[in-house]
Amino acid sequence: MVGCPGCGSKLVFDIPSQKMKCSYCGQYYLVNQVSKRGKNADEHAGLPDATMPAPDLDALIDEEDKGMEVTCFTCSQCGAEIVADADEAVTWCSYCGSPATLKSRLTRIRRPDRVIPFKITKEDCVSRYRDLAKKQIYAPNALLKQGKADSFRGIYMPFWTYAFKREGNYRFHGRTDITAGNQRIVTNYLADGHLKSEYSGLSHDASLSFDDEVSEHIVPYNHNDALPFDECYLNGFYANAADQNETEYRRKMLSMEGDLIIDIAKHELSYIGLQEKEAKDQLSDATAYDVETVSKLDMCPVWFLSYKQGDRVSYGTVNGQNGKIYADFPASPIKYLLFSLLTAVPLFLFLNLVLTATPSFVLLVAVLASLVVSGMYKSEIEEIYRKQFHIAFDQKKMSLKKVGSAIGTSIIFIIGICFYGGLPIVIEIFSGLSSLFGMQSIYILIAIAALVLFIIRFFKMKSRFMALSGLHINLPNLMFIIVSAVSLVVFIVNPPSDMIFYALAFALAGIVACTVTELIRGYNILSSTKPKQFNRSGGDDNA
Repeated sequence: MVGCPGCGSKLVFDIPSQKMKCSYCGQYYLVNQVSKRGKNADEHAGLPDATMPAPDLDALIDEEDKGMEVTCFTCSQCGAEIVADADEAVTWCSYCGSPATLKSRLTRIRRPDRVIPFKITKEDCVSRYRDLAKKQIYAPNALLKQGKADSFRGIYMPFWTYAFKREGNYRFHGRTDITAGNQRIVTNYLADGHLKSEYSGLSHDASLSFDDEVSEHIVPYNHNDALPFDECYLNGFYANAADQNETEYRRKMLSMEGDLIIDIAKHELSYIGLQEKEAKDQLSDATAYDVETVSKLDMCPVWFLSYKQGDRVSYGTVNGQNGKIYADFPASPIKYLLFSLLTAVPLFLFLNLVLTATPSFVLLVAVLASLVVSGMYKSEIEEIYRKQFHIAFDQKKMSLKKVGSAIGTSIIFIIGICFYGGLPIVIEIFSGLSSLFGMQSIYILIAIAALVLFIIRFFKMKSRFMALSGLHINLPNLMFIIVSAVSLVVFIVNPPSDMIFYALAFALAGIVACTVTELIRGYNILSSTKPKQFNRSGGDDNA
């Protein structure tokens, strides 16, 4: 603990003033006025006025002094560790949400190189969280109440920050394909040159406790604001010790640096139609370039909230430097049900007034609704599988971004068709087909297509479903297959009793309702994390 020079009480880092503040007398001090390392630096430099800017501490500190002794608190539930003052009473775990006093011990960890002080206050953090929470209509009330000052904990997270210097000769291939009238002109290019680049500020969190997917959502930090590390900045906050070596992420960061180079090359060499894959393969060839890597361990500020529900935890995180926020909001099944009923009742009354639905049409709508819900269920199972088994986040994120973009474009395209005359054309085609083949024939064709899609999805999801649940049978899709097969038979036979059509439609509606419940459960799995169980000694014990 750093004591106040005036009264001896505890000093904490005050975010608005960026100074040390006494918790008792309210006096403010510059960091280097109360820091032991700052005072030593001043004495070494012969500076009688401690308020003047501190010199470069790296030149004054012994090169072998790469470690520091801290009080480390360990959670008895998940094993996660957090660094805090020895006199701090840590009564709950930030990572698993367990409300239990954590065990403390002295340990030695690697001293960080730099620190980015908190710039966003807890009040700002709470305000941003509440603004985001207001938009979550299905979020549980208990989680919405969590958005208060006492719920957030300021934690310094360790990040490995990399700087790369690359130099060497490149050879990029390009290809253009132009069609002019009846002619097609294909031109191949070869671009030779000398590459010299410098990139800094690429970073990755160095804590196993901090979920990579969460950290990816609140970066980047501006590492140009990083200051030489001093324990004073940690006063009043918590910290995580680095438990991942800098070599763990060097290859990944080097690949990101290569992507940045390719982005520039695409702009500079746009006229040759740069072949990205070949260029990236060449940049990843370590023998083709001289690459110099410099890595530093930075402590970066994060406001952290955890909400425990059962054996899973949802997180709310705010970048303590720029205020970028990311939060998981599970859905309340009760809220979802109430909202659905409030929406469905007026919609049903409206449709009942403007449409006269035949039993066959009601069953067809039920089959199509089942098809849509089945597709959503398949997508969610795939996403849960990816998260559960930690499939590469960056690659998946990019592919999901492309898929999302494609879906968004398709929806816009369909809406445009409907509003600008496409819907009458579709109705006209449907009417023409019904007069040509008969309405029942169209129902049969749609039912056959739906049944085939259900079967394909069933087998595609089999391995994923078994890996996640341990069950050999994907029950929702199996039920969809059975009922849609019976529906196909009913469309073919076309029995005189309307009750058969309505019974099948209600059966499909029931399966849809159960599947939607599973969708909500799946969404809650995606918006929460099962806390990892750590078995380690903590920090970098070899520091």
